[in-house]
Order: sequence, then structure tokens, then C-alpha cells
Amino acid sequence: MKTRLRYLMLMALAVILPSGCRDSSDTKAEPPRSAEAELAFADRTGQSGVVFSHRPTRTEKKWLPEIMGSGVAVVDIDRDGDADILLVNSGAVGSQARPSDAGNKLFLNDGKGGFSDATETWGFSGIGYGQGIAVGDVDGDGWPDVFLTELNGDNRLLRNTGEKFEDITAKARIPNDGKWATSAGFLDIDNDGDLDIYVVRYVIFSTENDKAAFRNRIQIYPTPILFDAVADQILINNGSGVFSDESARFGITAAPKKGLALAIGDIDLNGRSDIYVANDTEANQLWLNEPSGRLREICGIAGCAYSDMGTGEGSMGADFSDFDSNGRPDITVTNFQDEVTSIYSQTSPLLFEEIADRVGIGAASRARLSFGIDFFDANNDGLEDLLFVNGHIEDNINLNSDTVTFPQQNSLFLNIGDGKFRDVSDSSGDALKDMQVSRGLATGDLNGDGLIDFVVNNNGGTAQVAFNTSPRPGNFVVLWLEGSKANRSAIGARLVAKIGERTIERQVMGAQSYLSMSDLRVHFGLGPAEKIDQLTIHWPGSEKQVINDIRAGAFYYIREGNSPVAFVPGEKRIDP
Repeated sequence: MKTRLRYLMLMALAVILPSGCRDSSDTKAEPPRSAEAELAFADRTGQSGVVFSHRPTRTEKKWLPEIMGSGVAVVDIDRDGDADILLVNSGAVGSQARPSDAGNKLFLNDGKGGFSDATETWGFSGIGYGQGIAVGDVDGDGWPDVFLTELNGDNRLLRNTGEKFEDITAKARIPNDGKWATSAGFLDIDNDGDLDIYVVRYVIFSTENDKAAFRNRIQIYPTPILFDAVADQILINNGSGVFSDESARFGITAAPKKGLALAIGDIDLNGRSDIYVANDTEANQLWLNEPSGRLREICGIAGCAYSDMGTGEGSMGADFSDFDSNGRPDITVTNFQDEVTSIYSQTSPLLFEEIADRVGIGAASRARLSFGIDFFDANNDGLEDLLFVNGHIEDNINLNSDTVTFPQQNSLFLNIGDGKFRDVSDSSGDALKDMQVSRGLATGDLNGDGLIDFVVNNNGGTAQVAFNTSPRPGNFVVLWLEGSKANRSAIGARLVAKIGERTIERQVMGAQSYLSMSDLRVHFGLGPAEKIDQLTIHWPGSEKQVINDIRAGAFYYIREGNSPVAFVPGEKRIDP
């Protein structure tokens, strides 16, 4: 994350150090919009059964990791068709004693939004300083596995046996060079039918090389500008669950960056997953996955590497979304306070323009320091709305500012059509009213009502579970995809739904947000329509599949090549 250029100029003048988290050719008809169509989210943490406290062990030394927070995943772990919750915890930096309650947590869903703590039964507690989480089926057995990143590089791969997690880090030859890893994601980079891993890494940090920073003689957290960057990693699956580090072969080690966030999806719609890395205070990167099998970094020439002023920004969270319904995925990046949440619109193939101010995001986002981000259709009207979560990095920011606060309100924007948004944070229920120090964000339907809910991992606070109670939602279809020729998790699949005169596109993404992972099930809001007339699934590395007449108001399981099978979330397990 980043401090503004003007702050750096002031730093030079005042001889002080600033802080930072360094932080288709088809017609795309828009639905009619009502002035009364609003969103609502209720804080149901207390009723949900989710009890989790994030423990970063802040100290007077103000070590950089203390401000980072940790991630959250909303994914079906036990194959019963509903979304479970996995929360990552931090712990202790250096030689500090680890708090006894600083473990990770797994909460299994009963299908109706009631959760039970299954951490010990499944062996998910963890012992390190946790950062990010990614979920995907690495061995093709039908059970989603978990990859966890750590401050000290002791990243772990947990195999899901169907009843518990088995730590296969050593067996899978996951490397550990002691370097700080942040976000991670799964993708089938070579389209061979199994999942590979992209690991985002940050800076070289130890308690011995920590840098002291001050503003107005008040100690603050150091900027990442003071630390050396660490190169990211690409871990290739050989098909038997053993991985090899092929980062150098793919060309990502030549110019290390200070990476925080990751979005993985098909940005150019060629059937291969591309990689966007949000880097702190430096140019972001867009790695285009070409049919030749090589990665080509195009972010600078594509126009999505910097701010509209040509400077590196905080770049804490990232997501893809075709929010303007033009058939091309756009890129959105959350940033530091006084920087906008950047909206990179793909105005023509692989050419982007930053338009945050034009679409109604700019002014409101400047007032926040933002991390986790997710696009989702909150009221089932077919348009993806935008949620990003906020919180400053300085717990003593009040000593240097009369207007900026440490905890901050999270931000929700309603997509009002024509590629524009309206800030509805203040009018969308009690879940958006609390001031929090938010970091990780994941979304998914937690209670099986066809509306997307969200979970927030707050730095040094309790996790928040928010249920979507929007009063006038449209119809919906939710799809659980599984590959046969394609990777079992169907990560990289692109879905095109024809609904009357409208065309809506969605993807199964391998990563998004900040340190977090959202539901792999694909959600379509249909508005008043009673069915998807035609659904085309572009399976990654495989053929496309066309399905007609999918009725609204239901959840469907689709195995590649087979017809949809309706299911009730949480009712029973679906055998692999």
C-alpha cells in the first residue's frame, strides 16, 4: 500500500518517514432500474455461530506485518452444496509468544446459515503467522484442498480427505525459502487438467532488519519503500500432486515487486487464465497467458499498471468484473487513503482506461484506505455491484490527523446500469454502519436464499458475517461446476447466459480480493426472468457445453458434459 506522492515530497522536506502498508457481438441490454431498488445487509455474526478473533499481536515496535491482517475463504469444503467459512489468523512476529487463541478456524455450514466450529476435527488450526488462503482441488479427487501463505514463507498445502485435512506440504514439495508470502491462487496455467499455484510475495522482512519510521516525531509503521522486494512463485502440478517451482521459466523472477493481491481470470477470453498482481507502491502486473505456454507482462502498455497520474499506488486488493456488460472483463484495484479505488475499464481488447471518477467510485473511495474487494450481484438484477472493505494502518492516526480514523466504514456501491455506480454504504443496513479495521473479504450465499452474503476478517478484531436482506431481489440461478477433462474445480471456466435480450457473463476465478477466496459456485441474478434461455460453458482447456432452459430459483450441480442436477444446499453430500 502506498503513501501519496505529495506525502513523499513532504517527507523529503521534513526529513521524516511516512507510513503505508506497502499497504460479444450480442446486444448487452440493460435492465430497467427503479429509484427504490436498494441493497440491505444485516450483521448476523452473533446468530451465525461464527466466533473468531484475529490476533496480530501489535507492539510498540510497530513491525510491518502487524498492519496486514489475514484472509478468509467462503467455499464448500465438505461437498454438501453450501458455503463454509475458513478464517486465517496471524499470531506473533519474531520471538514473541504466540497467543493461545491465535489459530485459524473452520466453520461448517448447516445449509441455512448456521455454522459449527469444526477446526479441531478437520485439523485446520495452524501454527504460523497466517496471511492468505486459496482453495482448489489439486489432486482431482473432488475434495477442495487448501493452500495457506505465511509471513515466514512456511506456506502449507492441506489435502482434503473428505473428513479432515492432511498436511502434504513436504510430500507435494512446496518450497520454503523463508520469504514473506501474501496472496495465492489456483489456476491451470498450462490447461493440462490439474491446478497449479501462483504465490504473491511481498518484501524481505525480519525483526532484525525492521525500519523505524516517524511523522511529526510520532512513531508510525514503516513504508514498504524501505524494504527490498521478493519475486513471486509459480508452482506447477505434475499431475500426481507434486509441484515444481518453475517461476524462472515463466519469467516472473527477473524484476521482483512488492505484491499484495491477486486476481486470476480470463481477461482476453482466449480460454486461458491470466494473472493480475497488485503491487504495493510499484507498477502492477498483468501476465497474459498465451497459447504458446508463455506468460507475457503487458500491464504498462495495456494501461492498468499505474494511477491515472502515472504513479504506483497502494494496490491492496484486486478483482475482475464485466460491470458495464460490454463483454470484456475490467480490473478494479483498491488503494491507500487519498487514492481512488482504480477502475480499469477494458475499452477495447487489452486496452484499459482508469475511469473511477466517471463511474461514481472516485470521490467516495478517496476517503477510505481499502483492502478486500469483490464484485457480486447483490440484488439479482443481472448487474454486479461493488463491495470493498476499509481500515487504516495507523492505530495512532488521530495524532497526525483530525479527519482520518483508524477504524473505517466499509463501502458498498450499487450498479445502476450504463456502467455507473451509486454509493449506498449509509443506507444498506447495519452490517455497513460499523467502523472496522477490515482486511480480508469473501462473498457467497451462506443461507441458501439465492442472495450473496459476505464475511470480513478484521485486523485485530472479530470476524463479521453479513447476510443479504435486500428487499426486492430478482430471480437467480446458482451453478456448481465440476470438470472432468477440465480441472475438477472448474477454475478458469467462463459462462455466458442468454436471458431474453440480455447476455450475462461470469467466470470461475482462481483468486480475487485481498488474501481471500470467494465462493466457487457461479451466481446469476436474472431480474424478473424465470429462466436462463441458453447457457454456454467454456470449460478451461476443454470444449464448450450448451445447456438450454435452466429454471430460476434453484441451485444446480453440473459435471462437465452432463445435464444440470438440482440440489438443496446443505441437504446431503454429493459424492465425488
